[in-house]
Amino acid sequence: MLLSSALMLAGLVLVGRLDSEGAIPSHLPLASFPDRVGEWTGVRLPLDQKTRALLNADGYASVLYTDRPGDPGLLFFSVYYAQQTAEKNIHSPANCLPSSGWAILSHKVVSLPLNGRGLPPVDVNYNVIQKGLEKQLVLYWYQERGHIFANEYRGRVYLIEDALLLHRTDGALVRVSMPVTHSVEETFKKEARFLENLSPLLGRYIPGSSRPVEVAARSGQVNLAGGDHP
Repeated sequence: MLLSSALMLAGLVLVGRLDSEGAIPSHLPLASFPDRVGEWTGVRLPLDQKTRALLNADGYASVLYTDRPGDPGLLFFSVYYAQQTAEKNIHSPANCLPSSGWAILSHKVVSLPLNGRGLPPVDVNYNVIQKGLEKQLVLYWYQERGHIFANEYRGRVYLIEDALLLHRTDGALVRVSMPVTHSVEETFKKEARFLENLSPLLGRYIPGSSRPVEVAARSGQVNLAGGDHP
């Protein structure tokens, strides 16, 4: 953990010393994320001022989606940073959830075929959490400069590499969560179905890779919903 934090700090300090920032591909603001995703209809849940100040982000989406009346709903949350620095960067749910009073009952990484186009599946973090009598299933990953990954340690390496090569440190967190009303397995199936509809939209709102095509091909990367999946 200490090594990871030191690595991230080194990368963020490094990019702060660069003479220029790399061009970020054009994208729509997360605040304009659609209220309808497939058969799901959403209601926006604005963050309070204290939370917005704590995140210090350049954009976010917080939408509660339901697919039938009486459904408890599924919360989609994404936060975006145009330039990450030592003082301003993505907050890991692994730290934020416990600090908000949620106990992490179990954690693993699962692969989901979100693209539906025969491309590699995406690794996402799978957390079962509980606060009091309420239990939820949280799925999340990081989407930064074309990389899509679950492991934040890998993200530290990407951060330093892209700071040097692209002069970019922009990135986003993508998270969905839902109360467990019957079984965790049933909740997971529902979240996975929602993500199949969500993933094609993300590339419009989260900037992808600016690497030359030949470089991406040599590194074995492919495009997925506006991002590269190593």
